[in-house]
Amino acid sequence: MSDVIVYDVVCGMSAPLGEWTDSAEYNSKTYYFCCDGCMSAFQKSPEYHLENFAEEHPGVDPAPKG
Repeated sequence: MSDVIVYDVVCGMSAPLGEWTDSAEYNSKTYYFCCDGCMSAFQKSPEYHLENFAEEHPGVDPAPKG
């Protein structure tokens, strides 16, 4: 596992990079998800989920480079 923490922008959960297997590319960044359902929701409406995440987690990068 990694010391880098990633966030699921749909449900807000966090985990060490490498723990979750579901991921999606958007605007040249890789986003990670706790489950296929969250990944599918993100793929349908990425801007919506990124905006909500930013409002709820100011200053947190959900997809840091690891």
